[in-house]
Amino acid sequence: MSRFSFCLALLMSLSLLSCDRLAQRGNVGVDPPVAATPEFQPPTPEVPPMAILRAGEFPLWFQFTDDGPTLIETIESARYSAALIPWPHAPHVRFVLAQGEDLLLAVNNEGFVRLAPWPSHGGIGLYHVPGGELWRQYTVGAFVRPAPGADPVALLYLNEWFLEQDVRPPSLRLWSLDASSATPRAAAMPALDAFASEEDWNLDVLRRGGGYWYFRATKRNAVQQEIWMIRTDSLEREGERISLSDFQNAARPEPLSAAPPALREMLAAVFAEIGSNSATVVSPDFQSYRRFATGSEGIPVHAFFSRDGTDGRAFLLATDPEGDALHVEAGDSANPHPVRRFSLPVLPEGFVYTEIGMVDDTVFAAWEEQVGFSIGAAGFMVIRPPELFGGD
Repeated sequence: MSRFSFCLALLMSLSLLSCDRLAQRGNVGVDPPVAATPEFQPPTPEVPPMAILRAGEFPLWFQFTDDGPTLIETIESARYSAALIPWPHAPHVRFVLAQGEDLLLAVNNEGFVRLAPWPSHGGIGLYHVPGGELWRQYTVGAFVRPAPGADPVALLYLNEWFLEQDVRPPSLRLWSLDASSATPRAAAMPALDAFASEEDWNLDVLRRGGGYWYFRATKRNAVQQEIWMIRTDSLEREGERISLSDFQNAARPEPLSAAPPALREMLAAVFAEIGSNSATVVSPDFQSYRRFATGSEGIPVHAFFSRDGTDGRAFLLATDPEGDALHVEAGDSANPHPVRRFSLPVLPEGFVYTEIGMVDDTVFAAWEEQVGFSIGAAGFMVIRPPELFGGD
């Protein structure tokens, strides 16, 4: 489907909303892309957004379909709309990175989505970078920035659970998201490339911790499965083999004391307010997810940290799976970390929130339908909660 056709479909979908509903929303909606002018150039002039989102106090819901992210009228429209599929083979937001002011999504079996400020129209640009048929066969195992300032890279791997046919590991396992390209670009990482796909090596984990990168390489042979655990201080060179226990220890959450000072204090405020003691954090400061915990892990929260909030103050967004959310920002000596509670839109039974972030003044949250190890409908929504920004 062309970008023009998709934008037209979005607008037609939006027109199905009642006139009363639109009147309540005010100047809110989904617009087709607008051509660049001498006064304003879009963030990526080579690749226009598929749509411009102007969120308000009512959410804009998107569901992943065969045509990519598709606008739906309400979250209730997603109920019973998709078959339950084992999670390795179901479209859903697998990982999120923050880069500058942008949010970048690696969508399982689908490709990339990017949300970026579009200041001339008071909204955010929605960019879709489809991965094509290759992505549909494999699972996204990681989404990282190999080095500060580098383009983010997704790792595809073969998840053999629940597969009935004989499928080999992906011939091209690394794909980068380049803001100037309409398609993912094949990437190279010498540390991982040492385990050649042509020799049936399958790399299913790539994560960072304690100043090192860790990944796992597996290969089936006539006798048994060969498994290597690798650690390297740079993805530009080959690493060293380590023990299973060292690999597992590196996967544990970091202590709260390891977080940057501003984040550490805000997470402590969140844990005290929401009753959790662990968080998975996305931040422009980080090359991948970072997980922090105090003591034994409870129900984790999903969080987004940025140093570039109102008046340049750092802030933290956090939510639990049900959408009980918090906004914490740097304050003054009398109230160093003011906390504001707000609620994400209520989800149907069996649906949960899995990510949170912010682009400009718009809150993003990923959602999915979960039953055991299976996922049904999945997507994301954007909103400007009145508790944070006032009514529209």
